[in-house]
Amino acid sequence: MPRTFRCAALALWAAVTACATRPTAVPPASAPAPAPGAAAVAPRSPPVSPTLRLPTGVRPTGYSAELTLDPTQPTFQGVLDIDLDVKEATETVWLLGHELTVKEAALTVGGVPVAVSPVKGTGDFLGLRTEVALGPGAAHLRLVYEGVLSEREVSGAFRAREAGDWYAFTQFEPLGARRVFPCFDEPGFKVPWQLTFHVPAGLTVLTNTPVVSQEPGGAGGTTWRFARTQPLPSYLVAFAVGPFDFLDAEASGEKAVRTRIVTTRGRAAEGAHAARVTPGLLAYLERYFGVPYPYEKLDVLAIPLFGGAMENPGLVTFNSELMLSREEEDSVERQRAFYATQAHELAHQWFGNLVTMQWWDDLWLNEAFATWAASRAVSDTQPSWDEPLKRVSTRSQTLNADSLLSARRIRQPIQGEDDVFNAFDGITYGKGSAVLYMTEQWLGPDVFQRGVRRHLRAHEHGSATASDFIAALSAEAQRDVSGVLDSFLEQGGAPLITARLDCSARVPEVELSQRRFLPLGSAGGTRRLWKVPVCVRHGTGARAGRACTLLETETARLPLPEARGCPTWLQPNADGAGYYRTAVDARMLSRLLSTDSRHLSRAERVALLGDVRALVGAGAMPAADALGLLPGLAGEKDPRVFQSSLELLELMKPSLLSEPRLADRQRFLRDTYGAQARALGFTPRANEDVDTRLLRPLLLELAGKQGGDPRLTAEARRLTERWLGGDTRAIDAELLDTTLATAAAWGDAALHSRMMTALGAATERKRREDILGALPHFHQSDLVQRNLGLLLEPAVDLREVWRLLFGAAADVRSRDVAYAFVTRNYDALAARMPDEQVAYLAMIAASYCDPVHRQEATAFLTERMARAAGGPHSLALVLESIDLCIAFKAAQGPSIESFLAPPRRGR
Repeated sequence: MPRTFRCAALALWAAVTACATRPTAVPPASAPAPAPGAAAVAPRSPPVSPTLRLPTGVRPTGYSAELTLDPTQPTFQGVLDIDLDVKEATETVWLLGHELTVKEAALTVGGVPVAVSPVKGTGDFLGLRTEVALGPGAAHLRLVYEGVLSEREVSGAFRAREAGDWYAFTQFEPLGARRVFPCFDEPGFKVPWQLTFHVPAGLTVLTNTPVVSQEPGGAGGTTWRFARTQPLPSYLVAFAVGPFDFLDAEASGEKAVRTRIVTTRGRAAEGAHAARVTPGLLAYLERYFGVPYPYEKLDVLAIPLFGGAMENPGLVTFNSELMLSREEEDSVERQRAFYATQAHELAHQWFGNLVTMQWWDDLWLNEAFATWAASRAVSDTQPSWDEPLKRVSTRSQTLNADSLLSARRIRQPIQGEDDVFNAFDGITYGKGSAVLYMTEQWLGPDVFQRGVRRHLRAHEHGSATASDFIAALSAEAQRDVSGVLDSFLEQGGAPLITARLDCSARVPEVELSQRRFLPLGSAGGTRRLWKVPVCVRHGTGARAGRACTLLETETARLPLPEARGCPTWLQPNADGAGYYRTAVDARMLSRLLSTDSRHLSRAERVALLGDVRALVGAGAMPAADALGLLPGLAGEKDPRVFQSSLELLELMKPSLLSEPRLADRQRFLRDTYGAQARALGFTPRANEDVDTRLLRPLLLELAGKQGGDPRLTAEARRLTERWLGGDTRAIDAELLDTTLATAAAWGDAALHSRMMTALGAATERKRREDILGALPHFHQSDLVQRNLGLLLEPAVDLREVWRLLFGAAADVRSRDVAYAFVTRNYDALAARMPDEQVAYLAMIAASYCDPVHRQEATAFLTERMARAAGGPHSLALVLESIDLCIAFKAAQGPSIESFLAPPRRGR
């Protein structure tokens, strides 16, 4: 699941403990006689609340839930029956719940009631204290309660209005199930669920399993009963209620399960692409994993206001604008983004759903595997998409994030709820996936696949840990792979592998050394060791060879037996498969970056460009030397290689530049990319190849939006005016975001007013999303203030417009306005934002690069982030990034300024 949402403090049981008039099943003093399996006890001290994890002495064996729910109303009613297995004698049954009002609680053992009283625990913990101790054996708990359908959150159960209709949706990962069910809300408690819903007539209910019956209910409503699920952790339960439309896809997989695209009313036709590609993706994954799709149906549901997607078995959910599009408004990028994300979510049906992590410290067993499997699926099923290049580029970006001392480990100990939410980051997804790919290439794809299949067979419908997976892999590899994997899972950061060619002996060798890669200004130490699978490629002319080793020590020598004489070139990360940075001497780097680069694979070129950027960041190469590569790369026709070259542009990001150099940066972009951008223009030609279609928006963004090319900005304004006027086909679908953003970046108050008017009139979700995507690119102070004012409008759904704040904070021209807005309105914003997103407010300082703003941000945010879910970690990342930016600017700023400064004219 791409990043999910955050829970907050608990306000539960208040109705039971503070209001005697509320009905309750807690009996009076004259309680029934002790039940079978129970024993009388002496007076007891108050129970001690758990603080992080539930005790394991009582476990659920199954749930049955009935929910009475109307999406037009802010609350719902629930009745939850939990079958319990008491493993150890206990006096208190602990559950987890959030913002639920429990009205009745009844516990029975062998059909005999056992008196219980509520105990308010720490945070979300709810206790039911028994009058007599429960002995080992079976028990049954029934809870009657009420909960909230949030209009602020996008976790738990929430509601949204779309084209006049109200809908209810859920998002439970990681801690949202406790907002709907008082339950054992941890991934290791994996049991069947059976759900029943009472809803107004005319609405449809969806959940993980097929419907068993649909019949008239009370008050003119309808009762929907669903089949019992296979064992699921609470975070994978899902449901939705509303007037949905359906588009049938082909039956999927070996078992030909029914597959449907589900949308809000009137949008089913927009799911045609999703319907076409989903069955084929699922069939591919079945073949890879060697296990048929484990569930009874596959509904894929589009949800407005939702972020990303979620892998709920039988009911996969997606952001509606990622999943849906009219054919005439569709784009290659959207289709590919959906395809890759769907591959990720379907891969979870095996890694995450069929086999679930035991606890959140092994979230990587879900997310890293789904990310790796999605990349594998796209590579194998869509070879023309150049997924290997995208993988290497993503790996490079992840290495940047991993260089921070505040970055998490892949397998980070969970010491509090904050750690659970912080686990959904680029380290878990990106680094975890890159390490898995490196391991796959080291062991061989066939061995790796057999290890994956062994792991799935061993833990089917159960839970597993990292040790379980490593054991399965080691068994198939017939060697212990824990040393390699643990060295990357259990410590942060990544190695810098330095390679030096030594041709003094008969057989050339490569001298290898490793240390931790750290950027300029880092306070960390470089002495750290990994067990790194290293493969180098080398050659003379067109003749190439390959040599591999497992680098376990600080230094080692690798012979090159395939070399004929001394190689003229050496690439220390063959095909960019290794999760490490590389460094070679200046002469070798010059060869790799010049004519001999033709001997590198495209993936190696992408990896090399990322390493060059990193070497500048570490102070090992002048920034001007790296920036000097850009004009030569500007004519690159390969979209992936071209896009990777733009990583070098980060070396001249605006926050690093003085005021005069900002204009010089724009000039550089116009001079370097303007001619190509103007030649391509805003109108695609007939029969254009896909590479051209993908390059065009990149070039227009560089020369137009960032560079301010007058011809391009004028054309963007003209097309935007037509589009706002109702000509929806005035802008090609591939260029809509770029065109609107360019017009806004160089627009005025009149254009801003037209966009705001259009936003107010727009009822279609996609049009609103398009306008909201453009508005943050206005930078004039008064226009930014108007944008930000929407965040405090009671009638505006903050879940829709929050991007306006972070867009403004990222732009050096508007960041001061955004920062001041947050400092003035922090409490009001935090009260309106979803609890799990308040920590994002630390990002308002992320684009600063000076000590003064660093000090101000620390003073303002430290105490506030301490109260926000995940806030301390978010603030630590921001402050370390500012520190590194300050150090980089001091060391490389003069080189960058010199590169951008216009040449002096002679007299």
